[in-house]
Amino acid sequence: MSTFRILVFALFTLVGFQLSAQKTPVKPKKQGVHMTFEKETVELGRMKKGDKRTFDYVFTNTGTEVIEIEIVSGCDCTTLDWTRKPIKPGEKGKVNVIFDSKEKEMTEKSVDVDIYLKNKDPKTNSQILKILNYTFELYK
Repeated sequence: MSTFRILVFALFTLVGFQLSAQKTPVKPKKQGVHMTFEKETVELGRMKKGDKRTFDYVFTNTGTEVIEIEIVSGCDCTTLDWTRKPIKPGEKGKVNVIFDSKEKEMTEKSVDVDIYLKNKDPKTNSQILKILNYTFELYK
C-alpha cells in the first residue's frame, strides 16, 4: 500500500511541475498607439432631470507606444478628469465622467466624449482623436 501512495505522490508531483512549466501565451501588442476600452458607449438609462451620474471609461494601452492624453472634452453638462501621467504599454488609464442633467432640455440624448492624445498618427502626422459616447433618457 505504501508503494502505491509513493507512486501516486510522484505522479501528482510530476504533473504539477509540468503545469507550472507551461507558460501562458502573451498577447502580441499592436504596433503604434492602441487603446482598448472596456466600454466605448455607456448607457445611463432613464434618469430624472437634475440627477447626476458618475462613470469611468477604462482602457488598456494595447499598443507599443506610450500614450499621453492632452485633453478630454464633452458638452457643458459633462465634467471630465483623466489619467495625467503617460500610460505605458500594458498599463491602464481612465477618463472619469460626471454628467449633470439639470440644464438638459431633450428627453433622449447621446453625448460625445472626445479624447485628444499628444501622440501623432504616423501616416498623417495629425493628433490622434478617440471619440466615445454616453446616452441617457430624461424624465421630469
